[in-house]
Amino acid sequence: MEKQHEDFPSRESAADHAQATPKEVNPPALPSRRSFLGGLGGTALAALAAGAPVSEFACEPPEDPTNPETHRAQARRIRSYQLRHQAALNEFKQGVFPKRTNGDEERYPHRIGNYSKGLPHNELGEVDPSAYNAMLRALATGRFEDFEALPLGGRLKLTNPLGGLTYDLVGPDAAAVHLDTPPALASPEAAAQVAELYWMALCRDIPFTDYSTDPTIAAAIEDLNRYSGYQGPKPITPQTLFRMDSPGVLEGPMVSQFLLRPWTYDGIPIESRLRVPLPVTTGEGIDFMTSYDEWLAAQRGFPAGTTITPPRMDPVPRYIHDLRALGQNANSDVHFTPYLRAALILLGLGDAALSDRNPYKASRTQTGFASFGASHLLTLLGCLTRTSHHGFYGKWFIHRYLRPDAFGGRVHNRRQGAADYPIHPELLDSPVLDRIHAYNELVNKRRGLNDGQGSFLLPVMMPIGSPTDPSHPAGHGYTAGSRVSLLKAWFKEDFVIPNPVKPNRDGTGLEPYVPGVDGPPLTVAGELNKLAHNTSMGRDAYGIHYRADDLAGFRLGEDVAIRLLREERPTYAESVFQGFAFTRLDGTPIEL
Repeated sequence: MEKQHEDFPSRESAADHAQATPKEVNPPALPSRRSFLGGLGGTALAALAAGAPVSEFACEPPEDPTNPETHRAQARRIRSYQLRHQAALNEFKQGVFPKRTNGDEERYPHRIGNYSKGLPHNELGEVDPSAYNAMLRALATGRFEDFEALPLGGRLKLTNPLGGLTYDLVGPDAAAVHLDTPPALASPEAAAQVAELYWMALCRDIPFTDYSTDPTIAAAIEDLNRYSGYQGPKPITPQTLFRMDSPGVLEGPMVSQFLLRPWTYDGIPIESRLRVPLPVTTGEGIDFMTSYDEWLAAQRGFPAGTTITPPRMDPVPRYIHDLRALGQNANSDVHFTPYLRAALILLGLGDAALSDRNPYKASRTQTGFASFGASHLLTLLGCLTRTSHHGFYGKWFIHRYLRPDAFGGRVHNRRQGAADYPIHPELLDSPVLDRIHAYNELVNKRRGLNDGQGSFLLPVMMPIGSPTDPSHPAGHGYTAGSRVSLLKAWFKEDFVIPNPVKPNRDGTGLEPYVPGVDGPPLTVAGELNKLAHNTSMGRDAYGIHYRADDLAGFRLGEDVAIRLLREERPTYAESVFQGFAFTRLDGTPIEL
């Protein structure tokens, strides 16, 4: 049985929130397969096709009872309906999941705590109220035409605001999942996560190998340790900085084995090196949103006459060895592709790496393929793409949370005295802001921007500042939560990864990671958790998400995967299968 946890209320508590109670919520027990199929004829089958509930069918003589294939087809047709019907009822019985916002949209008439990028903005980067209200009306109606009528401030288009209204026929509906609440603009939690992003920007070009000796890393640790709202692992040390407190993530190299090891795609051997932007502090590289004019153009969606500058790329491909490479990797993937890589690597380790629950692992005469084989696994990985519906429902229809580049503008205008925004003093008094001002001055001189003056803006790696959808929850977060859940259910979590590696200082090569010398052995579960961290927090290193976005995304993705696998469980013919089991990113064991 699945172990109870807070994201899955009891049937009684869920019923308290139900918006409707059709008569099928507590239907009479479905007849057994044998008794039910004792005689269904054409009339009953026609009623079934028309959508009549199974329990209302009248028994009739079967059509052509002498033909075994007809009988078998009818049996499967009815059983298929029963399974789908029951899955829908089970989802309905979950009830609704009320979602609480942080209140900033009501608290601030100028919407300074909410996403508004791409709409018209004033000189402070505050959205035009009528444009924001038009966006709210379009979200309320859910009409494509109403979004087409929105006034935009520039060339950038909004990213799929209607995506969250898609209905799913597998797993939970987009609105029927728990969703965390992001920190309010003035909260200590918001201050801490923005300070972390500022320090990530300053540390982008420091190799992971230097974390124990670098003075900027030491300053980041000292500063972040004092934040009352910091949500990362504490105490912060060179080994825990910019990581998350999940089994295996704090052990060994920062980077998961699944982002370092070579892998094979359709027989093509591939090295895990990638093109990375040039470093800022040690080369000719640049960051973006360091000047106020560029920042304001980004908030307005880059009006005609403004320029979007491309990054300056290093000609040498490198393994992920610092935060800049980690951020570039998270920007280059197609959300689910790191988990495809991980699946192919794990499948290449053979049956020993499979979960002991796989019904074919110890079989004497059979192997898996369409079920419990590679084809089944890769199909489920693709099926979990639907988590974007749940994420975009939360992004657009619940929180509309401002992106980090926008928050950086609020900090800048507060420090410059242009606006009295309610930024928490733990951030305003932080030494990170003076360091950021000097860093931005370096970049602006290199780019010939802002008269070579600095700013308190957040330096980001994305040329447009951030994507054109709200920040919370993180897309890479819910993608990670759903995919690593499936992979941990499929493979043996405590299986030790053979021949582990680590990047060298400049990322041009790999070195052996020696268990017992460099750290503990690296397991499948730990490295999959680390992969979730790398892909989601890599977006933080890129400058476009916060830690709270990642954590909310992880839990959302896990919940969707759990409910999808729970629906899958009774569809399998393998009677010896005992159900899926895995450990969530927070360490909670799950059995399905």
